[in-house]
This record gives sequence, C-alpha cells and structure tokens, in this order.
Amino acid sequence: MSTEQAFAAGSIVVSLIALGLSSVLLTRQNKQLEHERNALAILDAIARLTGPAIVAAFAQLEGIDRRYPDDETVRSNFVGSSDDQALVLVAQYVETVACLARRRVLDASLLVDAVGFMLRSRWATILPFVRRWRRVCENEYLFENFEWLAMYSAWWKDTPRPPNDSNYDPQQFAGTTFKV
Repeated sequence: MSTEQAFAAGSIVVSLIALGLSSVLLTRQNKQLEHERNALAILDAIARLTGPAIVAAFAQLEGIDRRYPDDETVRSNFVGSSDDQALVLVAQYVETVACLARRRVLDASLLVDAVGFMLRSRWATILPFVRRWRRVCENEYLFENFEWLAMYSAWWKDTPRPPNDSNYDPQQFAGTTFKV
C-alpha cells in the first residue's frame, strides 16, 4: 500500500468516525429538544386548563344541571345562553387539550399529575348536564375527550407513581427536616 492510499484510507476512517460521532450527538440533541418541546407543550396546556377564561367559564357553569332540569328546558333555553357560551369555551380549551392527551401528543400522566384534582372536580361540575346534553343532541361523543381525561385522572390518582423512580421513593427525604 502506497502512502497516498494509506492517507486516503485514513481520511475515510476519520470521516466515518466523525460521521458516526456526529450522528450520536445529533440524536442526543434531538431527544433533548423533544423533551423541551414536550415540557413547553405541557406547560401551555396547563396554562390553558387553569387560565382565567376557563376559571370564569366553570364559575358560570356551577349549578348548570339545576338551571336545565329536563330535556325540554335544555332544548328551549340552553342554545345562545351564557351557559352555552361557557360550555363552548370549555370545549375549545379543555376538550382540545384532552384530545391531545388522549392521542398521546401530550403526556396524559403529566397533565393529571399536575392538575388532576382540578380536572376531576370540573368534570364533576358539568357531568350531569353533559349527560342530558348528549341525550338532547343525540350525540354520545360530546365531551368524550374531557371525560376520558377525567377518568384517566381518577385512575391515575390511585396509581400515580412510576415504578423505579427515585423521586417517588417514600424514603427519599428520610432524616431530612424542612426549615424555612
């Protein structure tokens, strides 16, 4: 083998090593960027679920089932009411976030770990009316994603700890006292 051939072969080997190393580093960087995008998406979803507009909408929806006690009242008085507007806002925000969680675009376990109690209590606020609304509209799929996320949250609250995660070890802070 001549010097030129050895130099060319060495250059090819060095290039292949650089290419392999670059691929490994780019893969790691891509995973890190993916985690950052997911974190930002979760924070945005939580902001949407807990924002002032949604808080006001659910305040409006308190007692909605009593205001529309039967199917006929729903048919005659609901459409165009302030309750209708509040429910549309809930559909826009909560149903969209719940759909993304159900489709695994957002991590449902992170959402329900962060705001599960709020999701469950808000679902309980509208559930009796939603059942009636589904019947009146003859559409059993109204708010199905919100219902799924609330049910997921109810399931998750009983099984919330990922296995083998030191952040959920009951002994993690044993012997440590908290001082302000």
